[in-house]
Amino acid sequence: MVLAAVWLASYLIGSLNSAIVVTYLVKHKDIRKFGSFNAGLTNVYRCFGVFTAAMTLLADLLKGVIVIFGTRLVLALPIFESFTLDSLSVCMISALCAVIGHCFPIFYGFKGGKGILVAAVCMLLTDPAVFLLIAILFVILVAATKYISIGSLAACVCYPLFTLVWQYSANALFDAGYENIYLHVLIIFPMFLICYFRHFSNIQHLWSGEEKKFYLHKKGEDE
Repeated sequence: MVLAAVWLASYLIGSLNSAIVVTYLVKHKDIRKFGSFNAGLTNVYRCFGVFTAAMTLLADLLKGVIVIFGTRLVLALPIFESFTLDSLSVCMISALCAVIGHCFPIFYGFKGGKGILVAAVCMLLTDPAVFLLIAILFVILVAATKYISIGSLAACVCYPLFTLVWQYSANALFDAGYENIYLHVLIIFPMFLICYFRHFSNIQHLWSGEEKKFYLHKKGEDE
């Protein structure tokens, strides 16, 4: 019951869409009415500039930090001392719940963002080695193509694969102590599916050549 409450709380925290909240507080506008109409960081940057995007980024980072460290604090309670739990699996489920909340927020009619940033923060805090591999891939692809969506889609596809390969390799080479590797991949897989299919419109735009490229020097429209 305690873990169920933790996972419910993770979903509710994820449901607090940072892009919507921050753009309303900073610009007094609804991000869902501008640009690509997506309540995500990239759309905030393109429509309202660097400062608003930075505040949105910070809020999304905090969501992941609260979810993962909150889960770990609960697992440290005395009631769990007599249980043998794979804390990584529990934290991964919390991360999945947060991503579901971000993509399908109960507070906004189940219409939210694409989940990449929240998933990335949770990945960093649960398995930093896998995060580093994914981050390198993401940066290379975005730098080469100027499409954030290509980097995001590649990250979605590779997350379960990199987790499987890294955890097996780390156990074999360094005796890293990863338990329940297949369970970890099983938990990650729906996260990959959700984030991937939330990018369906980006896939369509890529095929049609209508996807917008990302440039660091672009300031965005301060509407």
